[in-house]
Amino acid sequence: MIYDTRRSSASDIMAITAIIAAFISIIFLLPLKNDDLGYGFLCMSIGSFGLAFKARKYVCISQALAVAFILRFGICVLYTLQGDGDADNYGVYTRYFASMPLDEVFANIPTGAYLYSWIISFLFRIFGENYMPVRVMNATLSVCCVWIFSDIVSYVYKNPKIVDRATWIMALFPNLIRFSSYFANREVVLLLFMLLYIKHSYLYYSDGGNRHLLWSILMLVPAMILHTSMIAMIMLTILIILSREGEPRYRGTDFIWKSLLTGMTILAFVYMLSKGVGMEKFNIGGGVDLNVASISNIGSMSAAGRAAYLSGVSFSNPILTTLFLPVRMLYFLFTPFIWMISAAIDIVGLFDAILYLWVSIPLWRKIKEIRRKGNDKKVEERFLLLLFLTLVVIIAMFAAVTSNYGTAIRHRCKLFPIFLLIAVENIRIPFFKYKNY
Repeated sequence: MIYDTRRSSASDIMAITAIIAAFISIIFLLPLKNDDLGYGFLCMSIGSFGLAFKARKYVCISQALAVAFILRFGICVLYTLQGDGDADNYGVYTRYFASMPLDEVFANIPTGAYLYSWIISFLFRIFGENYMPVRVMNATLSVCCVWIFSDIVSYVYKNPKIVDRATWIMALFPNLIRFSSYFANREVVLLLFMLLYIKHSYLYYSDGGNRHLLWSILMLVPAMILHTSMIAMIMLTILIILSREGEPRYRGTDFIWKSLLTGMTILAFVYMLSKGVGMEKFNIGGGVDLNVASISNIGSMSAAGRAAYLSGVSFSNPILTTLFLPVRMLYFLFTPFIWMISAAIDIVGLFDAILYLWVSIPLWRKIKEIRRKGNDKKVEERFLLLLFLTLVVIIAMFAAVTSNYGTAIRHRCKLFPIFLLIAVENIRIPFFKYKNY
């Protein structure tokens, strides 16, 4: 990360918030006897203090970090006042895990989405069945995601202006804010592990430190558990190992070492998949059959409600499915289209689709620039190309089983940091003045 020796305004704002939240928590815990708000503001104080300590070194992006912090903790308080629910039963399973003896909890770590319930069950153990501490955890991790992303951009582009631009977009992207502070929402935790995986994958690809390869795999495992789509990142790991350049004078040794690493990595992932890790949606030996007809039928079943699209479109023929998949990918990324607007809420979805179109155009330009370089690509450009191929695979996976733009909005939000990482150098923001470095 590009550091600065000046004082961080974000760190100051976070520290002040920590002090204020501590006083508010005392008021709610003692005279008002409101445990949810009391423990919630106590967690906010702890989280803000931790963020303030870390943000001291992030001076060049401090304004963007401060805005990300204010927006996410603000919406956290708003959701608490509104009392958002538990649509996916994460809270139900959280209570179940929180009631277990500790030895049983660690012996029953979930290998599916309810790993999120397992994680937040420890907050229930400490603070009781209160929802605001969980929202605060999500908000804190969401701010962490912003600066982890800025680290990645710094490593790849090595340009403070691009880092500043990327951090502002990440901090302000509407759905990254919206999904950052729900009571029971795994998106932020998934995003955290995905970004850490990408960070260490790039560091391994550029520097060759085997510890970064190990860290990337360790970060990928919980991401795979939380969402099946992250299985596609296995492909990225293998491509990174095989295509990373070594010392020319050690080609023979390098080939043997790459073969061993690839073999060990494949065996490790095969073992995990056989144990059900990441196979929640496509469970080999049970659940959904891994064939074209079954996957196509899932897409048809999701075409329900007012936000549905491509209703009744399913193919059991692999050729037709392959030919139609690019159309499904366009629908997944850019719906609702203008002709699908039938209510005021659709306008919000249209705005989200326009933002993805806005970032997709510079992404495609960047990929064309990289491809034109042929064998003269830099390390970071080769990495971005591999990441783009993985992104296409993940989009295809989502598109094959999604036929509702409400679901699409939530799923494509997971992928926005990857879009932005590839596209950011070519993004131009009107009226935005960059700092002088």
